[in-house]
Amino acid sequence: MSIRVNPNLLPDLVAGLDQARQQLNQYDLELASGRSINQPSDNPAGTSALILNHAAQSQTDSYQQNISDLQSRLQIADSSLNSVVGVVDQAISLGTEAGNGTLSSGDRQAIAQQLSGIQQQLVGIANTTVGGTYLFGGTAVETQPFTVNAAAPAGVTYNGNNGVASVQIADGLSVNINVPGSQLFLNTSGSVLGAVNQLITAVQSNSGISAAVTGLGQASDEFDTQRLNYGTTLNQLQSTGTFLSNQQLQLSTQETSISGADIAKVATQFSQAQVAYTSVLDAESKILNLPNILSFLQ
Repeated sequence: MSIRVNPNLLPDLVAGLDQARQQLNQYDLELASGRSINQPSDNPAGTSALILNHAAQSQTDSYQQNISDLQSRLQIADSSLNSVVGVVDQAISLGTEAGNGTLSSGDRQAIAQQLSGIQQQLVGIANTTVGGTYLFGGTAVETQPFTVNAAAPAGVTYNGNNGVASVQIADGLSVNINVPGSQLFLNTSGSVLGAVNQLITAVQSNSGISAAVTGLGQASDEFDTQRLNYGTTLNQLQSTGTFLSNQQLQLSTQETSISGADIAKVATQFSQAQVAYTSVLDAESKILNLPNILSFLQ
């Protein structure tokens, strides 16, 4: 009696062993990483979805960083402009006091000196910087916007421009991030710096003080209107930031649904793969020992 051994049996077992080892390694990797997709070949369609998901997350991160950077800068600008209100109110109060007919010339000159100090204070605020760049020079952020110039009608020279910069903070949504200093402090509808300078001149000459005080009040109202742009933009940044945070959470959840491994299921598959791998090893061992067994039988 002769026994014929299939000559293709051993290569089939080797191939089966390799396949079993690959499955075992795959499940082991999924358990370690917690992901069902660790390379493109694991799930081509899922990989494509992940690429789109990661691109969306990256873009959202970029928008959120823009918002964070802008909030810091605009908050400083808004705070600086808020301080102008108190300074101008002080100037109006001094102007009203200077209009009192009982004051002496010396008293009025003392008030004029205080108003000149306020003028200097306002110019300092108008030249506020953040990170070495000027906030109120339009888009000329490296040029000091205002310099004192007694020969100028407003008592200052504006060295900036009227440019307005914008930054994208979401898909299809951009915000203006500055109001030029000329629009804030030298507005043709009411110039705060110009009105303060006129009040100084009126007090020094004791002429037209009441009209100068009224003019400064009107300029202050216009200034309030212009500075509201910063508050509006800050509110928009806040609401958009909240929207982007929710979007980022949704994208993260989507990523998990695409590539996250079902740990309980994979653990079971890993155990089954171990059994299969061990079985193939046992079968291959028996095949390798088959010639000796046949010799013994003969």
